Amino acid sequence: MRARTTRRGRRRSPASGTFAATTCACAGTRGCAICGIAGFFAPGQPVEPWFAEATDVARHRGPDGDGVWSPGWPDRASLAALAGGSMPAAHSAALGFVRLAILDLAPTGNQPMVADGRAALILNGEIYNYVEIRDELRSKGWTFTSSGDSEVLLKGWLEWGEGVFERLNGMWAIAVYDAQRNGIMLSRDRFGEKPLFWTDWRGGVAFASEVKQLRAFPDVPIRLEPGRAAAYLRSGRPHDGPSSWFEGIHQLPPGSNLWIDANGHRETRYWDLRGAVAKVDRQGDPDAWQRRFADAFSQSVRIRLRSDVPVGTSLSGGVDSSAVLAEATRLGHTGYHSFTLTSDDPRVDEGAEAGAFARTMGSTWHPVPASGTEFATTWDRMTWHQESPVPSTSLYGQWKVLEAARAAGVIVLLDGQGADEILGGYHKFMASTLLSGIRAADPGTLPLAWAFARHLGGPRTILDNGHRYLRRFGRGPDPAAWIRATPDSPDTAPAVRVSGLTMRLADIERWSLPNLLTYVDRSAMAFAVETRLPFLDPDVVALTLAMPPKVLVHDGWSKWPLRQTLSDLNGATPAWRRGKRWFGVPQRAWLRGPLAPSVDEWRRDPHHAWTDLVDVAAMRRYGDRWMERPGSSAATDDKIFELVALDRFFRTWLAG
Repeated sequence: MRARTTRRGRRRSPASGTFAATTCACAGTRGCAICGIAGFFAPGQPVEPWFAEATDVARHRGPDGDGVWSPGWPDRASLAALAGGSMPAAHSAALGFVRLAILDLAPTGNQPMVADGRAALILNGEIYNYVEIRDELRSKGWTFTSSGDSEVLLKGWLEWGEGVFERLNGMWAIAVYDAQRNGIMLSRDRFGEKPLFWTDWRGGVAFASEVKQLRAFPDVPIRLEPGRAAAYLRSGRPHDGPSSWFEGIHQLPPGSNLWIDANGHRETRYWDLRGAVAKVDRQGDPDAWQRRFADAFSQSVRIRLRSDVPVGTSLSGGVDSSAVLAEATRLGHTGYHSFTLTSDDPRVDEGAEAGAFARTMGSTWHPVPASGTEFATTWDRMTWHQESPVPSTSLYGQWKVLEAARAAGVIVLLDGQGADEILGGYHKFMASTLLSGIRAADPGTLPLAWAFARHLGGPRTILDNGHRYLRRFGRGPDPAAWIRATPDSPDTAPAVRVSGLTMRLADIERWSLPNLLTYVDRSAMAFAVETRLPFLDPDVVALTLAMPPKVLVHDGWSKWPLRQTLSDLNGATPAWRRGKRWFGVPQRAWLRGPLAPSVDEWRRDPHHAWTDLVDVAAMRRYGDRWMERPGSSAATDDKIFELVALDRFFRTWLAG
């Protein structure tokens, strides 16, 4: 790879438009788990002040303190001490940390967590079952000085080694330095809720929570991966599984470990999703399955409410987030906040329904308006945080909700991501069930088709929005004819002529979930807010993936076990709501309104990076035709937005 010299001193951040100092605040006095991490293992490489800068680039992930450690140091130090040159010489390995205080707010929870002479650990995430693991470790003779999850994880490593990871219920990106083996173990949670990037560096490996941290390492070039950009142009999805937008920078796959030592690096898996599904007892009628789901979901919400700071929910008018709110309040969580994106456009606004339900549940409700003008000025900042194109204005709605939560002092939000993937909630799943029934001449297909039509909300909804889920209605033009680069994947959309289980696994591993988890992590961490996802509890996921189709789609309702659970929690109105409002912001109107300057810039003066990617003249003609036809389809509008989003990414991340 081509070498690059990293600038010293101060670096301009597109996120804020201001300079981010190389030095940083002194080590904090509050412990946590959610944070940003960085580190390296590279034999003979010194630990120098630039490493403080590389760690601190992700200060938005952890504004409450920091720490750094290297082998030979008896304990951690502050990044300021390293940046100021006051630390003893060290080499070969380093662990850096910026922290967001969630659990164990006392100094005993500071990181890196060090067991002198044995191991050191940094954790980005939360281990929800740390209480149960701590009790097990105590029974084996271990003692604890802190009340959080980081010390539990460190001593779990000392007790079980890498066997500790399969015991965890949580979200994490972890780095553990093992002194006896003289190496570092990286680990990522089962579904990839927390990011972990790595790259070959100076005879070893550098790693971090975000690519922008790796960019601050000496000799780490940031160059576009053209195959990923070409695949995005065809699919509209920034990510295909654990992908990266930059050459030579990799994401550790979910459910995996990476061991790094002087002999190189070796990747292994500690969890098998299909194996977990195969172990589920498949006996029982639909009602029995629903009761099992309700119990597993309740347990998942219960342990995700463990927090020493205020907790709330990102609430839409739909089933998923409503169920999270209903279960949290049923469990007696008081002072529970909920945040809903609102709009002046009645076609997309869910404020009235969500607000009424929040008040019914006794939640403190916060309506959150969104402005196209504000989005226009925020787009590049969001792109800097996402480290990929922002492919839809719906991400801005999520951004505003997270911003409002932080402003209200609510640091933890439980959210509904994952429900549609594990329960087959997207309309394409029901469409696939219909196709299977038609092919099998199943007499139950006709009433299912009628129920499906009611779910969709009518022909207008299908024509306007069906392409987003069904991939057959109102599909936009395919830009493949003017793409020059070779996509890193030949696929443009999930297959629908396969079993429902196969479709759900593909959405979890490749299509929907990797993108949604990236969006929510980067947007939440931009405001130092932690998001927790009860539907991605491993027991909940395995149970739902094992459910027979007649349970998932029951009495004409998709996601029936969840709907029935919500109805039993005094949530009948959102549970049995017909139709779907697709996004919380009026993207079509914004494109020709406050976002028009960005559209015009792309049409008239596209970034030079387009030259090696597409036939620029053909792309510009496509943009001109769209401009001349104000009545374009929603699918075409979506494609225009995706193209302009990629142009904004080029301008934010690539020089020139």
